Amino acid sequence: MVELVVLLSVYYKCAALAETGSLTQAERFACNNTYQEAKRHFVDDEPGAVLTPEQNRQAYLRFKSWEAENADLIAALKQQ
Repeated sequence: MVELVVLLSVYYKCAALAETGSLTQAERFACNNTYQEAKRHFVDDEPGAVLTPEQNRQAYLRFKSWEAENADLIAALKQQ
């Protein structure tokens, strides 16, 4: 759980910077990698493995559900 919170903290910071157009291409790629790694926490998969389209969909839906269930934590992470 701690690793997921750290990944999401970085991801939400990236998302905020992306909205302002403040990221370089390399930073956007790094942020995407962080997002993909966070999603992997929601599927049974080896770390670093490329998700299949179905695994990716499942991971996204589970992640969004987890975000809704942890709204207070998400709000706090987005404020950092």
